[in-house]
Amino acid sequence: MDNLFIEKLNNLLSRVSLIDILRERYKVVHRGGNKYTVQCPFHKDGQETNPSMSVDDDKGVYKCFTCGAKGNVITYLKEKENKSFKEAVQYLGNRFSVDVSDFFSAKTSQKDKIYLESRRINRIACNFFGKNLFLKDKDGNYFYKEAEKYLKSRKIPFSIIKEFKIGYAPPSWNALINSLTENKITVNNMNILGLVSVSKNNPNHYYDTFVNRIMFPIINEREEVIGFGGRSIDGKEPKYLNSKESLIFKKKSSLYGINIAKSHIMKQDEVILVEGYMDTIACHKMGIKNAVGTLGTAITEEHAKEIKRYTKNVLLALDSDEAGIKAAKSAIITLLKFDLKLTILSVQETKDLDEFFTVYDRNRFDILYNSKIDWYNFVIDSELKKDIPFLSISEKLEVINNFYKYLDAVSSETEKQMIISYVASKLNIDKEAFKKDYLKTHKVNRYGSDIKNDKKIKNIDNNFYYENSLIYLLALNPSLIKEAEKEISVDLIKKDITREFYIRLLTLNKEASSEDALTILGNEHIANQILSKKKLYSENIYEKLEELIIKIKSGCIDSKRKEVLENNSLNNILQSNDGFEAICEKAREIHLLNKQKEKLHQGSDL
Repeated sequence: MDNLFIEKLNNLLSRVSLIDILRERYKVVHRGGNKYTVQCPFHKDGQETNPSMSVDDDKGVYKCFTCGAKGNVITYLKEKENKSFKEAVQYLGNRFSVDVSDFFSAKTSQKDKIYLESRRINRIACNFFGKNLFLKDKDGNYFYKEAEKYLKSRKIPFSIIKEFKIGYAPPSWNALINSLTENKITVNNMNILGLVSVSKNNPNHYYDTFVNRIMFPIINEREEVIGFGGRSIDGKEPKYLNSKESLIFKKKSSLYGINIAKSHIMKQDEVILVEGYMDTIACHKMGIKNAVGTLGTAITEEHAKEIKRYTKNVLLALDSDEAGIKAAKSAIITLLKFDLKLTILSVQETKDLDEFFTVYDRNRFDILYNSKIDWYNFVIDSELKKDIPFLSISEKLEVINNFYKYLDAVSSETEKQMIISYVASKLNIDKEAFKKDYLKTHKVNRYGSDIKNDKKIKNIDNNFYYENSLIYLLALNPSLIKEAEKEISVDLIKKDITREFYIRLLTLNKEASSEDALTILGNEHIANQILSKKKLYSENIYEKLEELIIKIKSGCIDSKRKEVLENNSLNNILQSNDGFEAICEKAREIHLLNKQKEKLHQGSDL
């Protein structure tokens, strides 16, 4: 119990920022990285030219060299804010969005058990993959030559393999299952973490998910293995396969390499944000240790929050192809909303940094780094179809209109005005006219988006209603959980809190009771709400589940169809070089989605 309590406390302290709390009331001087000096709250330090309290925000501790006060964020809240230990924990949980509902539980909760067991399983799996990579036959040759050959072809040195704990999943359908079973791990728990999969033809038959793949363990900032990415080496699709989401792995908030990079990010006060495993490894191989990668997903608000814990300066280095430029422009808006300072690494010579380092050396990268550009230059340049002196009035107006949404994401009015001045000068247009048009358009857009959002909310609310109903039904009837899991994958649940509840319910076995299900949700208020609807969800439960499966899947198809239509307006497609082919392709996409929905409703009374 003591060890578990310490684990909970360390987890909480690793997710909060002492300096974030102190800077609201006291003068803060940044000394570089995550080191600060602050006016001491514990003695009359307010008039001093040089604050006397030293704060290390990475370690979450402070010490005053004048009065001797020292401690961590809990100590500060207790001694200065007069909070009890329990009040301090609850305050930190609310402020930094950390779940502390089970923090003071007298017994180990089901969620805690699953979390600790998940960490153990992934750690054992990581060791298994690592040993396979270096397995040798009696003659001293590598047993899995294809894996060794692949890593050599990608010029990944032994030092990087060890540092990133890279491994290999052998060409076997049960090697990992056998290894984990020897460690008394159930196949159900392996399946929860996505290490094994269930046969479609036989629900009682399990097989290894990762087969003949180079394995990249995904390790969080606390050195916990939370998931895996597997790279196919035999041409089998998908090329990259990630662990499925679980209680400990959330793809949209995970940053590959953060465990290695975090100290370098703080030291250099900058993060280089790339896409994927190989771009991250390529940077580290060249001694660029402040690089981290997303896991093949768009950059999210969760990524921005994670980055902001270590630095406010982001160098974006995504792929240089059309998809990479589109992803970078989307990322810019997301990151600006969190007041992060953005520059862009424009890699023109190659598709990405992995390819760049197969052609060029570190010196060439340093030249590229010193030529990094501000985000607004990148956005404007990406919108231009010809040199500025040759732009027509309508072409300039199109560039400006497309730029407004980026200005909306900038929180500082001073910075916004400076950017307007710079862009007006660059495009040779009147600054005041630009500013007036932006303010007018900004108001219209805000009003229009409010109306649009009202309409969207109705559709979204419908989808969330069905998702919530699913949680109610499964929590009160756990025997339906395995049936639901076959039909509704985690990624079909769109609302974050509902997805979290669904993941927790999926960890239960067939014998679980409704009491077990309500407990594992970890939220007494929600559990009571669900219990109040017990009568509603106790009759015709199989029919209700079938109806919800159809509603949720149907809602996802509608969302995809809407996305296709919104992201590819007829105007834009017609103006592109391959307009007719593009229209045909979009028509095919919509037709396929319509067919999916039609098939879904066949045999249904809905």
